[in-house]
Amino acid sequence: MTLAALIVLLAVQVYWFMKAYAIQERQFDHTTSLALRNVTDKLLQLRLEPRRRIRPITQTASNTFFVDYAAPVLYKQLDSLIRKEFDAHGIYAPFELKVFNHTGSEMLYGNFYKKGALTPENATCIAREPVRASVDFAVTFPDKKADIVGAMSAWIFTAATCVIILIAFAFLLIDLSKQKKLAEMKADFINNMTHELQTPIANIAIASEVLKKATASTDKVKVMQYADIIHQENQRLRFHIEQVLQTAQLDRGEVAMHKKQIDLNLLIDEVTRIFEVRLEPRQGRIQKVLKASSTVVEADPAHIAQVFYNLLDNADKYSHDKPEITISTQDHEHGILVSIADRGIGISQEVQKFIFDKFYRGPVGNRHDVKGFGLGLAYVHRIMTAHAGTVNVSSEENKGSRFDLYFQTQ
Repeated sequence: MTLAALIVLLAVQVYWFMKAYAIQERQFDHTTSLALRNVTDKLLQLRLEPRRRIRPITQTASNTFFVDYAAPVLYKQLDSLIRKEFDAHGIYAPFELKVFNHTGSEMLYGNFYKKGALTPENATCIAREPVRASVDFAVTFPDKKADIVGAMSAWIFTAATCVIILIAFAFLLIDLSKQKKLAEMKADFINNMTHELQTPIANIAIASEVLKKATASTDKVKVMQYADIIHQENQRLRFHIEQVLQTAQLDRGEVAMHKKQIDLNLLIDEVTRIFEVRLEPRQGRIQKVLKASSTVVEADPAHIAQVFYNLLDNADKYSHDKPEITISTQDHEHGILVSIADRGIGISQEVQKFIFDKFYRGPVGNRHDVKGFGLGLAYVHRIMTAHAGTVNVSSEENKGSRFDLYFQTQ
């Protein structure tokens, strides 16, 4: 919206500049024609001729004014009268004066006045014999457009100042909009983080209270269940805290990559085996299609495992009642392509370009249907970049999403 308003304002400025230029040009043409008409009238008076009707001054080009004089003339008189009239009418632009034979249109003589009407007498008064034949003359302004623009310097300065102020204001509005958006995302992040941390803490507190009250006669199965709750919620807390800390460390460039030779297929087996336990309560499943033949890459196993876990976590959270996730590998252009696909709610085209931004969460998440920090995909993007790899998304609403991770192989 701000950009559209700026474009409109700039268009208005350009429109008014063109209008002002057109007015200045008409005024210049009128003033020049009037000055040349006075020159013609005075030349006839000097010749003591009976006053005759002066033909109109014509413009043979936008910058050339032709006078159909049709009488003999002394160049020195013509030169002096033109510069005096131009000076009287405030015309100081450089000009060319040419004298033509009235019958044959042959140029007889002329001169260029680089200082216009202010050219000194001794530089321009060329002593010539008067031409016996009738002549016409023409005045050309080679830099007419530049001279008109120069005369509009005050207007241009004002307009330029206005444009600069508008541009600065637009950038300020854009920056404020970004700051506001960032503040909203951070506020949403804090709210979500508070909720995400409070839930496992509350569950741990309840389970701990039950275990504290347990006696020798308490069913050992229940004791193990509550102990398992504490363990799972503790792992959940650890995951959230690690996610926040790792993102902060990445921003500061403090995370060191401990790269070594790893087999991606084996790492995928390990991560999915752990994650399948999480899907059991929802009757979800993970299908593995590991077709890549060259799967050894130079990478940090801990960070790459976390990348897989983040994408699986999203596939689980944004799927319907029974998550169906497919993780596959295939050989691809001197590397390996790992794809994680789901049949969940999908991502709209408008949202896809923002999903790798830190703190950003799609509309579903912003309605708090699904909790999260908005850090998972930002972390995935940063880690893949650090490994000279790429991450891309393909998705349609209500049809699911697929994330493609490209790794360079040895």
